[in-house]
Amino acid sequence: MLTTLPSMGRQANLSEFHIATIMSSSALIFAFGTNVWSKVAKRVGFKRILMVGLTGYSLGTFAFASAWMAGFSGFISGTNLFLALLISRSLQSTIMSATPPSAVGYAVAISSPQARVSAISKVTSASNVGQIVGPAYAGLLVGFGLLAPLYSIVVLTLLALALVYFKLPISPPLSQQQTTWHTNEDKQPRTKVPYVFIAACICVFCAMAMMQQSLGFFFIDFYHYTPVEAARQVGFAMMVSAAASLTAQFGWVQKGRLSKETMITLALPLLGLAYLLLFLQHSLFVLYIAMALMGLGMGMAYPSLAAAATTYCAPSQQATITGLITATTAMGYVIGPPLAAAIYQFNITLPFAVASALIAVTTCVVFITLRRASRTK
Repeated sequence: MLTTLPSMGRQANLSEFHIATIMSSSALIFAFGTNVWSKVAKRVGFKRILMVGLTGYSLGTFAFASAWMAGFSGFISGTNLFLALLISRSLQSTIMSATPPSAVGYAVAISSPQARVSAISKVTSASNVGQIVGPAYAGLLVGFGLLAPLYSIVVLTLLALALVYFKLPISPPLSQQQTTWHTNEDKQPRTKVPYVFIAACICVFCAMAMMQQSLGFFFIDFYHYTPVEAARQVGFAMMVSAAASLTAQFGWVQKGRLSKETMITLALPLLGLAYLLLFLQHSLFVLYIAMALMGLGMGMAYPSLAAAATTYCAPSQQATITGLITATTAMGYVIGPPLAAAIYQFNITLPFAVASALIAVTTCVVFITLRRASRTK
């Protein structure tokens, strides 16, 4: 979807602000939804809510793609098309937001504190597998039309739903699992340190959203590609990034070769450098180098920051922190797209510079927090 959305917007004569509003508003709903569904999943069970999320994702994607088809065919256009896309995408986000907290919550529930980094990394690496296959797959399918990738998502999520239903064991609700240690969890004082790492995750995904909002339009406006060609280039660039991210996760994160603190100190500077290169680049080669560096940074940043947040929190904060972690992606996408769309009007490379500056500030704050936290151990 992210590979083709800017190109579809240009094809339907929608502006950067229209696309940014669709992405941002749905992300806002997604952010609220993950917190709500996280609480529901703890009471009802992760498998059931995961199935609800996948069902909503399938139906919502079908409605969203059908709205685009109505726009391309000329049945609706302009404001009516924008409202149809906004409503269908928002309804999709309302239900599909059940998926991430259920997946992460399931992984956390069945893992020990020592294996939590690896467990969270496995969930995020599954996402990166999709980011490797998805953009390349979308780049091939756009030859059959810009909507072909969207309709294929419906089939893929229905297959995922069947896999969950038949293969995933049922785990008890988290509230039942916590009864054995609930009486001791309030003995440890609450701390504000985890919220620094949550805020860092939001900033990381805000920068990522700014890049994804701008990249498709950048290929059209700077390199003068057609919408279909731009979608293919975005797909290849994201595939390079995701491949590097997956390499980092399988090579270092899941094998536990580096501590979460070390990964954080490596990942954030890499991300800042990657966005700076995107701002300075004038060739596709440098752009793909920047995307590879970004993938390496993202592969280590999210699982290590998420693990740090759950490690440095008190047991009584565990459920709240886990819910907030799953919402950080959506929170970043609430802010990133409209900000990128606004500054894109002044300079088409400016979103990359702002993303680099944001990561630089985040790096300084996180480094100070880690140093203080290590002193208080």
